[in-house]
Amino acid sequence: MTIKNEILDRVDSGITGYNDLLKGGYFKKTVNVVSGESGTGKTVFGSQFLYHGVRNNEKSLCIMTSEPAESLKKEMYSSFKWDFWDMEEAGKVTFVDIADPELRLQKTIDMAPMELIMSFKKLLVRKIEEVKPDRVFIDAIEAMLLAIDSPYKLKTLVDDLFGVLRGHDITSIVTVGTTFNVESVVEYGADSVTRLGRVVSGNNLQRSIYVAKLRGSGTLNEIRVMNISDNGISILDQSPYTSTV
Repeated sequence: MTIKNEILDRVDSGITGYNDLLKGGYFKKTVNVVSGESGTGKTVFGSQFLYHGVRNNEKSLCIMTSEPAESLKKEMYSSFKWDFWDMEEAGKVTFVDIADPELRLQKTIDMAPMELIMSFKKLLVRKIEEVKPDRVFIDAIEAMLLAIDSPYKLKTLVDDLFGVLRGHDITSIVTVGTTFNVESVVEYGADSVTRLGRVVSGNNLQRSIYVAKLRGSGTLNEIRVMNISDNGISILDQSPYTSTV
């Protein structure tokens, strides 16, 4: 494979209809941010990305910054029958969560914010080198960034973390919430940005999705309905602003 083809190679997200919005999928070795309010489907989105990779015989690394990995495994199995327990036992997915000493955020009150981020970076590098994953999912990265009060420091730290991810042969999804006003900095440093939301249309409340940015490629400039069913997420070929009533 030539360098040009390697740069232009795309990665299938595993989410029905989403690759159409990206006009082909994510580029390899990129950091792709998914942002949205709580409950818009960010964790399911990232989990489905990993699940699809496992089905394609790829290895995955999942880093949970604000909740135990067991919660995700239980939710994904009860909702979609995605058995991350079996995948983990088979060595196809590796989880790191707040039980890890370097991610135990509730017990880092005395740790300086910069020290916490540097610790997280070391953990990220070590796990990537140990696991050698094809896909990485970092959920709720804002939990690592809330104590950084300088916008310049915040941008520098985000760029540094994203540089670690781009420096390896992996494709990443990073989710960020929109409650604490750090998402704009996280989005700025990403190779692509996808925003999830909710739209009231008539008497219906629907989930929405659109691609705000994709470096190196055009996108389908439309807001679409994002549906979550027993099979996971799918992107419908319709606008959430069109009432079905």
